[in-house]
Amino acid sequence: MATDRVQLLLYRTLLFTTAVAALALGFHAGLEAPEITPEYQLTGYWQAYGLLVFAALSAYLGAAPPGAGVLWLVVLFHKASMTMTAVLLLRHDVTGAPAAAMIDGALMLAVLLALGLRVPAARAANAARNERLDRRTCATGTNRSTRPGTPATNPERPLPLEIPAVSQSSSSSWPGRSSQAVSGLVDPDADRRGDRRAHLHGLTA
Repeated sequence: MATDRVQLLLYRTLLFTTAVAALALGFHAGLEAPEITPEYQLTGYWQAYGLLVFAALSAYLGAAPPGAGVLWLVVLFHKASMTMTAVLLLRHDVTGAPAAAMIDGALMLAVLLALGLRVPAARAANAARNERLDRRTCATGTNRSTRPGTPATNPERPLPLEIPAVSQSSSSSWPGRSSQAVSGLVDPDADRRGDRRAHLHGLTA
């Protein structure tokens, strides 16, 4: 439906914007880490890596709604814990706490809004995927119900007729007919050759 498509667009806009913002912040933190004092460099690198991982998870959730529940828990825990830590450090006048509280709080709000849109977004994404499959099926002329690896049958082409083979047992069951006579159906001179061999055998006997 049109409403689901709008919600899918909003869902992906929120998560992709969050991913891009976290990616930019991660690169910025990684570039600043070598310039800070040595005792805080490891903390700076941890911050950069955490932002890059958060950006990757946000991009994945935006590309494949509704996303796994455990990924949502990881993303929400990361941003909620960072926001709460920054807010608690505001009373101690910690450097960077106000900026961290504002940025992480905005990212957490965007993630929460996207979480509320995950169900209609997934419905719209599945409908769009089915439409693409239908168009591809119409273009190639294949049947979607055909399993992979199974050749598609053409209803306009008749199946070849099977010609039953004459077995040896059925030929021997005909009264008064030998196997050579049955083979005479294929070779009409077989009976005459058999009679000639029998006549020559009688002469030699």
